[in-house]
Amino acid sequence: MDLHDWLLLICQIVFNILVVVCCIYDVILFLSVIKHRFYSSSKNKTPFVYITFMTFAGVLGKLANFFMIDAWPIGNWIDPVNGYEAYRNSIGKLVTLSATLCYLTEIFINLLMTIHRVSVLLSAGKAPAWFSDTKLFVYCSALVTGLLISLLIPYYSTCYVNFNALTSLHETACAPNKHPITRFQNLYLIWVPVTAVAINTLMILYMKFARKCLKKKSAAAATLSAAIVERENSMIRQAFFVAVYLSVFEFGYLLMRFFPDVFSGLPQEVQSITFLLRLFAICSLNFFVFFTQTKSTKILVLKYIGWKTNEVTNVAHSSATRKMY
Repeated sequence: MDLHDWLLLICQIVFNILVVVCCIYDVILFLSVIKHRFYSSSKNKTPFVYITFMTFAGVLGKLANFFMIDAWPIGNWIDPVNGYEAYRNSIGKLVTLSATLCYLTEIFINLLMTIHRVSVLLSAGKAPAWFSDTKLFVYCSALVTGLLISLLIPYYSTCYVNFNALTSLHETACAPNKHPITRFQNLYLIWVPVTAVAINTLMILYMKFARKCLKKKSAAAATLSAAIVERENSMIRQAFFVAVYLSVFEFGYLLMRFFPDVFSGLPQEVQSITFLLRLFAICSLNFFVFFTQTKSTKILVLKYIGWKTNEVTNVAHSSATRKMY
């Protein structure tokens, strides 16, 4: 093995370790929310349905990503001649379908969360009825079902998609052609997270503008509650991080599509490491959004694993965060 091979091996090992940590976090997050929701006397609510779908998509997606990344070295170790191709021909396209479904689920759940926030801002009285837990479960289930159908149609066609670790590309069986649904997704999918970012940004600017106007009209509004300020800050942080983490993969794909000759001319190790970085942005989404940027769920996780937290601070943060949902 030369230096490039060792570098790629080290990057794959680091990637696997970090993804395992993120996967463990997803499981702990789900268990802590279950405990808080059904086995706690606390009246503070958490975005239970959103977290349930995000963690399930996160865990399943990470398992699929393990196969996508590690099937190449493992397959070649078992059979240096046809090991990896045997994997791709047997379950490769199923693994690709699973990873894509989980990724799309996170993107569209984030869009639903954005619509939820807008409804709270426009009609705070009616929003709880529109987005009750039961209705949220129906909305999320309908989203996942629709996404699954859109992926199964190309899957059972002659233009199914199968990830190739040797090129770090999602290749179609009818290349260079693509199924119309696959082509549509490749062209326009990036606008889903971009739209969510734009809506969140406009909403935050509106809230800040409205608050400034309120301050000028009423002296009583000069002392705004810490919960409102914290809610705005949380929305800013979440919008920023969700935007970055959901857009990294898509922007990377756009660069590869606009400059295919440049990307294909790079060493295979560089192509693989670039894809690992893009893929890790997806795998670490739940950790960075629900742990580093959402203090209420961070506190739940820390309490679940036995980490002592400040109860007084917890109440304020939890109250501020739950108003976002």
